[in-house]
Amino acid sequence: MPVTTGMKGGGYYDANSREQRSAADSFLPWLEAAIADLPTPDASQSAWNVLDIGSSEGANAIYTMNRLVAALRQHSDLPVWALFDDLPTNDFNQLFLNLFPDHMPALNAPDVYTAAIGGSAFGRLVPPRSLHLATTFNAIGFFENRPAARLPHFVLAMQPNPAAPRDGVSVTPEELRPFQEQAHHDLCEFYKARAAELVPGGKLLVQVFGRNATQSTGHGICDVLSDALLDFVEADLLPQTFYEDFLFPAYYRCPEELAAPIEQVPELASAFRIDQVADIDAPVPFNTEFERTGDRKAWAESYTGFMRAFTEPVLAAALPADLVEEQIVAKIYQRIEQLLADNPERYEFHFISIAALLTRL
Repeated sequence: MPVTTGMKGGGYYDANSREQRSAADSFLPWLEAAIADLPTPDASQSAWNVLDIGSSEGANAIYTMNRLVAALRQHSDLPVWALFDDLPTNDFNQLFLNLFPDHMPALNAPDVYTAAIGGSAFGRLVPPRSLHLATTFNAIGFFENRPAARLPHFVLAMQPNPAAPRDGVSVTPEELRPFQEQAHHDLCEFYKARAAELVPGGKLLVQVFGRNATQSTGHGICDVLSDALLDFVEADLLPQTFYEDFLFPAYYRCPEELAAPIEQVPELASAFRIDQVADIDAPVPFNTEFERTGDRKAWAESYTGFMRAFTEPVLAAALPADLVEEQIVAKIYQRIEQLLADNPERYEFHFISIAALLTRL
C-alpha cells in the first residue's frame, strides 16, 4: 500500500512548490544536452515518448516537459507523446486543468499529445522499450510501502539534526538499518522498471531530495514537525503513542546511494550507464526572500506552506478520525509556523538536491 496519497491537492502543491522547481532546475540542462544523442525512433514508433514520473498537479512537470519538447524540436519534428504519471489518488483534475488553461494547451509546440497514467514509480507504467526519455523529480524519496520497523523516538528515518537537539529524540544506527535496506530495494525496483521501459540509448534523469556530508533536506522540516508533535503530546492534545508510531515515510539518500544499485546489482549494471551524478545545495526561494527582507513572519508562512504541501496528506491519514474532525491538523501547522517564526536558526533549511543521468544500454 502506498505510503502517501500524493501531494496536497486543490492547487495547493502548485502554489507551494517553487522550491522543488529550483531543486530540479540545476539538473535539467544535463538532459537537454543529452537529447542530441538520442536514437531516432525506429519504424515501429511514430513519435518521441517522454514520461514524467510523480507529476503531482502538473505545474512543475509541465514546465519541465515544455523544456524537453523544445530540446527535442531542435533535432526532430516528429510528434511527441508527453506522459504524466502519479499515484491513482493524485489530484489529476488539477493536472488536466493545468494542461489546458483557458482551453488552450500548456504544451503549445505543434504535434504534442498528452496523457496521464495512474501508477507507482516503483512499478511498470508503459509498454516495454517504448520510452525515449524519462524523468522523475523528488517522487522516489518516498518509500513504496511503510516499513515494518518503528522509530519511536523520531519522525524520520534519519539521524536527528545535531543543530536542533531535544530530550528524548534519537535514532540509532541499528534502528536505521531496515529503512536503508528498504530504500535500496525500492530504488532497485524503480531502476528495473525503467530499464524495461526505455529503448536502447534512452535517457533517464533521476532527481530527489537528499543529503550531503554536512546537510540533509530533512533538517529543519522534520525538526519542526517533530517539535510541534511533541509539544502537542506534552499538552495532552496528542497521545504519546501517536508520536511513537508516526513516521514520515521518506528517505534522504546521498549521491552514492542513488548510484549504488547501478554499480552493485549485475542486472542493472548491464542495463544502464551512469553519465553524471551530483549533489547541490539548491537555491530556496523563501530563504532568498528572507535574506532580502528579514521578515520572519513571511518566511515562516512560506516555509510552512512548502512543507505542508507534501507532509499534510501523510499526517492527516495517520491521525485518529476524531482528532481530524477537531481541526487538529490546522492547529499543528499553526504551531509549526509559530515555531519557525520564533526560532529561524533552529530550523534552518537547505534543499540538498541529488541527481543522476543514466543511459539505457
